Amino acid sequence: GNGACSDGTHVASAAACGATSDTKSAYDVGRVSGVEMAALACNWNFGPVCDIKMNWRNTVVNTRSYSSQADVVLLNARAYIKGMRDSHVAVTAKHFPGDGVEELDQHLVMGTNNLSCEAWEKSFGKVYRELIEEDQVDAVMVGHIAMPAYERKYNPAIKDSEILPATLSEGLLKNLLRGELGFN
Repeated sequence: GNGACSDGTHVASAAACGATSDTKSAYDVGRVSGVEMAALACNWNFGPVCDIKMNWRNTVVNTRSYSSQADVVLLNARAYIKGMRDSHVAVTAKHFPGDGVEELDQHLVMGTNNLSCEAWEKSFGKVYRELIEEDQVDAVMVGHIAMPAYERKYNPAIKDSEILPATLSEGLLKNLLRGELGFN
């Protein structure tokens, strides 16, 4: 109800789903959206948004994130995915490696996820790792977001000017997403 087909049924925003005490709304969003997508002969959805709202000034993530807490994002993403799958629609987890830390719009400029490797593992990493290990993710949409801590982990000699967004980063795509997280 809020995408390419403007007359679809609007159930709730991700933020509204995350604000509830259970994941039924997230499931319902996935299920209703999936049924309506299938009626239009669409079989693949570019969702769920797996971003974590760590900066309230981030206008891209704002209501598109389930929460500022990784566990809430993970539970709601799982429920949404189940709703989509019950409608026979494939899903795409996005925006790897994670939006919502700073306030830039990655659709316009390169964003930066400036978390340490340890902080990333406890937040975005937890969400992606568990969804991938549970075989919940058909695809991953990579964001135009740099992640300096992991770039430096894989290449300690990298210069600031050489740090690329995940969309172009061998370290983030090959070493982290495919290697450490096991996404294929």
